[in-house]
Amino acid sequence: MQIGNKLFPYPTINNNILKSCFKDTIYEFKYEDKNDGQNYILENTCIDINNEYIKRLMSEGYIGAGLIIECSTTVFRKMYEITLEPQTIKINIGDLRDKVVISCYLYAKRNISDYKDNDFLDDYQGYSFEIEKNDIIAIDDGFTTIIDYDESMDRKVASIFQVIRSNSIETMTVEMKARKIVISLPEEEFVYYDTLRKNDNFQNIFFTMLAIPALTYCLKEFQDNILSEQYDLDVVEMNYTWFVSVKNAYKAQYGIELTEETFKTLNIPILSQKLLNNGVLNGIKDLFNISMRKQYGGEEDE
Repeated sequence: MQIGNKLFPYPTINNNILKSCFKDTIYEFKYEDKNDGQNYILENTCIDINNEYIKRLMSEGYIGAGLIIECSTTVFRKMYEITLEPQTIKINIGDLRDKVVISCYLYAKRNISDYKDNDFLDDYQGYSFEIEKNDIIAIDDGFTTIIDYDESMDRKVASIFQVIRSNSIETMTVEMKARKIVISLPEEEFVYYDTLRKNDNFQNIFFTMLAIPALTYCLKEFQDNILSEQYDLDVVEMNYTWFVSVKNAYKAQYGIELTEETFKTLNIPILSQKLLNNGVLNGIKDLFNISMRKQYGGEEDE
């Protein structure tokens, strides 16, 4: 969200002094950003303002500070409450891709019946204003950054699946093959899937609906047979080459090798989610964000 040249019926503070309705008030949000490969991090994030009246309204709970992070490519949008005190904000790098807009605004958390300040520009001197809850008080349109997200781990695990159509079934079925996990869908549902699958916005949703249940089924089958000593992990690797991608992804996720003893004790449903971009939780977020964008016309932002 960026305010740009939007006008308000009351005086606002702007980080761009040419747009500010205050004489000497300085407002900005401060940060140190970095990318550690797993998270986009804003360290020492806080607001800096030299107006004592605004600071008092903040301390009394009338004004809050919202840091907004938006990414149209992944349909990610979230507001983080920040203060005058530095804090660290972390965003999973998988939630961000390409252009990311970061901005920060002071807004009214409650109605303010008598909003006036000696630092108003002369045109506003002698007047007081009615400020309603959620009205914007101070504006810093922030900056735009580009996030290059390496999806190699997600894609490597996702590549072990093959989704096909079948006219002879009425529900989704899963079959373990030597090179792939084959997921079969009825004709109608396959057409819907095939239409949407190239849209990255739906990746986590399809992980949740198709890939995570399929991977959970297969890994649980392996775990049960190993625990009952029907075969060992070496046999799994020999008969199912796709399992090597699972082991590689496990090592990338947890920093250790996946051994047979470890595999016996794993919580398989949780492991499947972790290896597939935590798809259940991210799928819920994606559905919510897509719904909000449609409800409020957010597609126009792109």
